[in-house]
Amino acid sequence: MAHQGSLTRRGFLASATAAGSATLLARLAGAQKAVSPAADVAGKDLTASSVEKVAWKARPFPLTDVRLLPSQWKDMMELNRGFLYSIPNDRLAHNFRMTAGIATDATPLGGWEAPDCELRGHYVGHYLSACALMHASTGDADLRDKANALVAMLAETQAKDGYLGAYSTASYDKLRKHEKVWAPFYTYHKIMAGLLDMYEHTGNAQALAMAVRMADWADTYSASFTPDEWQKVLLVEQGGMNEAAFNLYAITGKPKYRDLGYRFEHKKIFEPLAAGEDKLGGNHANTNIPKVIGAARGYELTGDERYNRISRNFYRDIVEHHSYNTGGTSNGEFWQKPDEISTQLGAAAQECCCAYNMMKLSRHLFGQEPDAAHFDYYERMMVNVRHGTQDRNGMLMYYVPLEPGKYKTFGTPYDAFWCCTGTGSEEYAKLNDSIYFHDDDSVFVNLYIPSRLSWVDRGLGIEMTTKYPAAEKITLRVTSAPKQATALKLRIPYWATKGATIRINGAEQTVPATPTSYARLEHAWQVGDVVELTLPMSLHMASAADDPAVQGAMYGPLALAVLMGREGLSTAMIYGDSGPFDGGHGMPLPEVRQGGVWLEQAEATNEYPLRFRSSGPGIAHTLVPLSHITDERYSVYVRNVAG
Repeated sequence: MAHQGSLTRRGFLASATAAGSATLLARLAGAQKAVSPAADVAGKDLTASSVEKVAWKARPFPLTDVRLLPSQWKDMMELNRGFLYSIPNDRLAHNFRMTAGIATDATPLGGWEAPDCELRGHYVGHYLSACALMHASTGDADLRDKANALVAMLAETQAKDGYLGAYSTASYDKLRKHEKVWAPFYTYHKIMAGLLDMYEHTGNAQALAMAVRMADWADTYSASFTPDEWQKVLLVEQGGMNEAAFNLYAITGKPKYRDLGYRFEHKKIFEPLAAGEDKLGGNHANTNIPKVIGAARGYELTGDERYNRISRNFYRDIVEHHSYNTGGTSNGEFWQKPDEISTQLGAAAQECCCAYNMMKLSRHLFGQEPDAAHFDYYERMMVNVRHGTQDRNGMLMYYVPLEPGKYKTFGTPYDAFWCCTGTGSEEYAKLNDSIYFHDDDSVFVNLYIPSRLSWVDRGLGIEMTTKYPAAEKITLRVTSAPKQATALKLRIPYWATKGATIRINGAEQTVPATPTSYARLEHAWQVGDVVELTLPMSLHMASAADDPAVQGAMYGPLALAVLMGREGLSTAMIYGDSGPFDGGHGMPLPEVRQGGVWLEQAEATNEYPLRFRSSGPGIAHTLVPLSHITDERYSVYVRNVAG
C-alpha cells in the first residue's frame, strides 16, 4: 500500500490547504516565532551539562554532523520520513483538543490512538521525537515546520496547571485509588520526551516551556503521596519519567527536577539490581528498561554510584542471561528465569520496544566507559531486530516471533500505533546517531553503515562506503584533513576470529585487531587517504544455555532463519492488529543432524542475496538472514540431533 502525503514542504502545505485547514498555516507561522533565536541548540548533546558529574569518555557527534549515504539504511530512513509526513497534524491533535474542550472535526486515528484507548496520545510524543530527530539527521526543514505547528496546536490544549494529555486527569485519579488503568504516566513521559527532543534538536523554546509545565504538574501530583503509597503507584508502567525529569534537570539546572527523577525510582526493581541480584523473571520487560535508562542518566548527572551499579548490573543480566542470539529480549512481553531460552521461543517474542531501549542503554554505558562489547551487542540488535522490522511501505512491527513456523506482522497506516510503532518511528529517524563517537583525539567507528562524518572542530571529514554485513569490505575515505593529529578506532567484532585486515592507501597495517576491540590507526591524514577494513565473515552457532542442542545459526552478526514456506499466509494475517496468532501452534523446531557448524553458503537468488543450506544427513533446509524475511514462515532456532 502506498503512503499518503509528500516529502516536500509544498506537499505538506498543499495537503493542509486541501483539507481546509487554513488555521494550520497560521499555527505554523506562530510556531516559528516560538523557536528560540538561538537556534544553535539544535543537535545539542544533553550529556553535556553544567550540572553533570560524570562526563562521557566517548561522545557522540551531533546528528547534524553525520549523514547517511545511499544504502539500505538510508532507504529505511526515507520510508520512515514518508510515514511521518503522511499523518495529518489535525488527526494527531484530535484527542488533545477533545480533552481540552476545543472543537475538532478531524478524523480520529485508530489503534492505540483511538478515542477509546487509554494510551491515546503516546504516539504523538513519539511523533514529535521522530520529527525532531529526522530534522537533525537530514536537515528537513519542512518536517521541522510540521512538528513546530503540532507543538503550537498542543500548546492550546495545555491546562493552566500544566497538565497536558489526550485524556483527562481522571486516569490519575484511578492511579491514586489503585483502580485498573492503562499506564497514564507512560503516555505522559512520551509527550514530555517529545517536547524535550523538539527543544534539543530544533530549538523550539515553546516546547521546552510546555515540558517544564508538565514536569511541574507531575511534581505536584507525585508529592501528594506518602512514599509507600507512591511505590504502589509505580507498579503501573510509567515509561522513562525518571529519565525525562533528569534531562530537564540537565537543561534547567533546577534541583526540583533532579528530585522528581529520584521520586520516580521504582524500588521493587532497583533494590535487587543495586544488590547484584537478577530478579527480573516474571517482570514486564519494556516497562522496566526505560527506568534503568533513567538510572544511567541519573548517575551521569549526580555521580550516584548506586545508580551506576543498577544500570550496569541490569545490562549484564539482560545481555548474558535474558537475550536470544539475535540480541532481542522478552517473550510475551515478560522476562523468564535467567538463561531460559529454548522454552521461550514464542510467537510474541522480542518486543521491538525492548530492542530500541536496550540500544539506548548500551549507548549510555558505552559513553561512560567505551568498550567494543557494547557495540557488538548494539550491532546484533541493529541488524536483526531493527533492520527487517519495517516493511517495503514503512509499516512497523510489534514482535519479532521466534516460534517455528510463525511470521512477521506489520501495522497499518492509521490503525495500529503500537508502542513499537512509536519507538520504530524514532529509531528509523536516527540511524546515524551511533555510527561514530569521539574522545579528545580520536574517532570511534562503531557501526559499518555508509555515511559521511564532518568533525567540524577538528576539520576532519570521512566518507564510509560498504555493503556490510552482506560483504566483508569497509572503505573509509578522508575528505577533509584534520587540523590536529587524530586517530581512527575501528571496531573489530566479537565474531571476527579469522582475523581482520587493515590497509591504509594499500599498505597493510600491523596494528592489533583482536575480536571485541578497537584497532587504533595513527596516521598523518591527508585528503584522499583510503582505509580498507576487511572482516572475513564466519558461520558460527549460538546455543541456548538451557539446551545446547537448540541452536541459532549466525553469519557474522546476522541471525539466520530456516525458511518454512508461505502456506496459508494471507495479507490480512500479515497486516493488522492481531499479531502472529493464526490459530495454530506453530511447527516443531527444524532438525539438523550434524555437530559443530552444520551449514554452508549456497547460491544467491534475486530475493535472497545471502543464502545458506544445512549440511550433513537429514532434511535439507535453506537459511537466510532473518532481516531479509518479510512474508514467509521461518524459524531462527533449530534442534541439532545427534547421529
